[in-house]
Amino acid sequence: MILTEKHIQILKDINRFAGIKRYHGLLPRKECFLYDDTHLDYLLEHGIVEEGAIYTRCGSNPTGYRIAENAKEELKKLGVDFSDDDWDRVKEEEDIAQDQLEKEHIDALVDVYHFAKISRFGGMAPKEIMDDYDKTVIEYLYDAGYIFQIKVKGKSVKYEKGYVLSDKSMRILKQLGYAL
Repeated sequence: MILTEKHIQILKDINRFAGIKRYHGLLPRKECFLYDDTHLDYLLEHGIVEEGAIYTRCGSNPTGYRIAENAKEELKKLGVDFSDDDWDRVKEEEDIAQDQLEKEHIDALVDVYHFAKISRFGGMAPKEIMDDYDKTVIEYLYDAGYIFQIKVKGKSVKYEKGYVLSDKSMRILKQLGYAL
């Protein structure tokens, strides 16, 4: 078995999804569009990667991939390192630089925070309300990972689309004294 740099990159990406409960620790097939199918097939054929189903409430149950348990030790022997020590340090860093955020960005984050606290809005800042904000501000916050857009379905749901804060935003708001 010969592993190329492409194979190792796929394995590292699969490993990054191992802790995501929503996907049952599997890298969804739809997230594999960047990879050449022959590389993924090679890993499947050699038993390094296993294929499984990600069970969802809607019943679509998409295909996903994970590293086979017996392959993890072999990969360590080959020198494939899955540790992301640098990333772990960055994730746990308490102080976040706010120099890229201007006053209107912080104001929008504070409003998303408070709208999400209102029970009538179902834990999110409704898109209809947030559409009144400067579009470039909201797009920047979304693109930079400060807010996430969500869609909710159900009989009793009044607002189907909205925004929620990321962990990064919550840390910033706590630093500034806007959140508990």
